Amino acid sequence: MNVMIYTVFYPAPPELRTKPDTLIVHYFAQALQKAGHQVQVVLLSVSRLPCILENRFRDILPSEADYVYEGVPVHLFRFQALIPYLNYPHRWQAAYINSRLRVLKETLGWKPDKVFVHFPSVFTGVTEIFADGVPVLGDFHNMDISILNKAHGKKVAAFIKEFDTWGYRNRRVRQGLEAVENRNMAPVYSGIDVSLLGDESSVRAKAKKTPAPMRIVYAGQLIPLKNVDVLIRAVKNLSFDCHLTIVGDGPEAERLHALAGGVPEISFTGRLSREETVQKMGEADVFIMLSSPESYGLVYLEAMAQGCITVASRGEGFDGLIVDQENGFLEEPGSVEAAVRVLERIHRLDPETYRSIVEKGYAMAASMTEDQTARRMLEINV
Repeated sequence: MNVMIYTVFYPAPPELRTKPDTLIVHYFAQALQKAGHQVQVVLLSVSRLPCILENRFRDILPSEADYVYEGVPVHLFRFQALIPYLNYPHRWQAAYINSRLRVLKETLGWKPDKVFVHFPSVFTGVTEIFADGVPVLGDFHNMDISILNKAHGKKVAAFIKEFDTWGYRNRRVRQGLEAVENRNMAPVYSGIDVSLLGDESSVRAKAKKTPAPMRIVYAGQLIPLKNVDVLIRAVKNLSFDCHLTIVGDGPEAERLHALAGGVPEISFTGRLSREETVQKMGEADVFIMLSSPESYGLVYLEAMAQGCITVASRGEGFDGLIVDQENGFLEEPGSVEAAVRVLERIHRLDPETYRSIVEKGYAMAASMTEDQTARRMLEINV
């Protein structure tokens, strides 16, 4: 099967000046390739004001680049936004992109059988994604709902009605789409690499232990929306012995180090590789990330796959996949009291309940590997 993937986030060589972000779309593309499908990725990258002076207006007419990332062919379009907070191309920029997409398809020598568009609102005006007469699925995120709620949201709403299927990452996204139109929608979830799934017997053995002291881990960017400061304050107020390991780096690092104040129960590792991060999860008992907003969060699955009791934000991306107190925990983000409450609750779990939650979390992770979730996405439009 030929699959065309459109996205606004995808890894690229540093000289191409794209914004680094989630690798979820890349993992999806790789899973399709491994299954024997032909995949082509189209990456739309927007440069925002005040980048005009730095870029010398060179991306007002969209520029292009082709590259291959870990075996996946990518065609990049970069354009310059001329109006603050406009998240999609101007009409004449979209017209140029449409014409160049037609050339790309001619060069490839094939038309797609399926089209997936991640962050569809940013492609407003790029009508060539509908030109092949094949099913087009839009994979909507929190960012799309934010764009729909802006002043130019009506134009975006009209554009996304052209999609055959609306896919949503979480309940908040679904509710935002329902405000545009009440239609059939489908949940779309990303999966983890099967190599990151912990050994089942080891996880079962880990689930039988009563952790003392409790080993807690956080992994992610050190940015305000992740509420890492809440975790640090919560750990200082727990009634039991524990150790918090914070994996990651970011602009909040200096402030968070100061907030931890040299407390021996809190340690920072800095940025680690994906494999090293998963190893830290394997050494931990509890993974907690109470971020807001959060579209999804593969890191939760990775933690479950390593036998961690996992705590996510109530009402955010993983609410609905985690069933509170069954395969993990949900708690209000941004509240020290809430973080203390959920960690104290986990500490008080009886051994049988503790074991059950760990094993159910692992079972969910095992059912959501990249190949499984990619296959489900291919089946949505059938």
